[in-house]
Amino acid sequence: MVLVMALGLTGCQEKKKKKVVVTEEPNSNITYIKGPDFVGVIKSIDTENQRIVFYNTLMEVEEEYAYSGATSIYSKNDRDMTMAELSVGEVFDVTNSQDGTKVTEMKESSDIIVEEDVTVAVNADEGRLSISDVNYAYSEHLIAISNGKAIDPMEITDSDRVTFRGIKGQAYSVVVTKGHGYIEPTNYKDFVGGKMTVEGEAILPVSAGMLLTVPEGNQIVSLVNGDLTAKATVEVKRGQVTKLNVAKYQSQMPDTSRVTFDISPEGAELYINGNLTDYSKPVSMKYGSHSVKVVLEGYQNYSGVVKVKDSSAKVRINLAEETAEVASDDSSNNSSSVEEDNSSDSQNSTETKYDSEHTISVSAPEGAAVYIDGTYKGTVPCSFTKVLGSVTLTLTKEGYTTKSYSVEIPDDSQDISWSFPDLSKSSK
Repeated sequence: MVLVMALGLTGCQEKKKKKVVVTEEPNSNITYIKGPDFVGVIKSIDTENQRIVFYNTLMEVEEEYAYSGATSIYSKNDRDMTMAELSVGEVFDVTNSQDGTKVTEMKESSDIIVEEDVTVAVNADEGRLSISDVNYAYSEHLIAISNGKAIDPMEITDSDRVTFRGIKGQAYSVVVTKGHGYIEPTNYKDFVGGKMTVEGEAILPVSAGMLLTVPEGNQIVSLVNGDLTAKATVEVKRGQVTKLNVAKYQSQMPDTSRVTFDISPEGAELYINGNLTDYSKPVSMKYGSHSVKVVLEGYQNYSGVVKVKDSSAKVRINLAEETAEVASDDSSNNSSSVEEDNSSDSQNSTETKYDSEHTISVSAPEGAAVYIDGTYKGTVPCSFTKVLGSVTLTLTKEGYTTKSYSVEIPDDSQDISWSFPDLSKSSK
């Protein structure tokens, strides 16, 4: 039994592998060059304490290192650089000291994609940036900077100009080089319902409580509402709100008047030259004669002629007392006046008839303004009280050819739904 065990041990010893001999020193005939430790995106530079913070794209972490005057810094074409030349968002190949605490060398990364003075679209839900239809993914480590401060990428508008850095498919940094500010119009109630133009940027309807986002720099702002205009140059600073006092630049076209209508009882409808008119604010009217009609259920309709001869006038019409007069700020003999139109309602056989129990709805073309016999009814899609008889329906939309239809509307106690063909693009 002892003999068998001894033989077994001897067999095991014969199967052992030889020990590998390790070379203590590298081959003296080969030169070894240490490569960069990581690709880093500069996040901040503290020149006073000589500290620099990188986003380490290899480890996907933020790291801080010391640097000194002995730190070598090179451009892509090997030009010597100083730390003062560097900017947040730039990308470098970084080499550290042996103890890993100090940066010994930095060189601009040659394989980094750099796009300057471009616009970028940000899709936060998908974590994606798009530049000229090229998509780049981004993470929470993306360095987004404006005015030297970190921002959320969602704060970048489609009109901002940026410098982008990244590699194929991955964004590293976005630095806003030309950002945006805001224009807040004030004292512009007379322009509500008109149009505002920011030259080269936007055309939009004027409404209450506006705050416009526009590129920084000098912007030319124009407002138009009827014959009332205003135009101003506004200096917009990045991230700041600039108030624009529209009244300061407001002007009225020659031979026009801003007529104020004081009509009672409340709720009456005002028609000027056959068009339903909003008289909650002064109405722009050209010098000359204008037919005026005021309608309110339960009262005798009023019809008359307003002769506009001065820059401002106030027309008072009282249906209950059947009176009308004009008060003018102009002391000249050529002041505005109002005259009764004795050929009105009872003799007017063409008066529009309505079916107040039913409506007409228009569903297309969307966005077009609807007029019935020259009276505005709304913007498609819209609904309004049913008109009876033969009417001319007109559809108009900016940038498109205006089109009219002759329509016969029966008195059949039914609602009506209309859908018209799309308007064609205007050739002008």
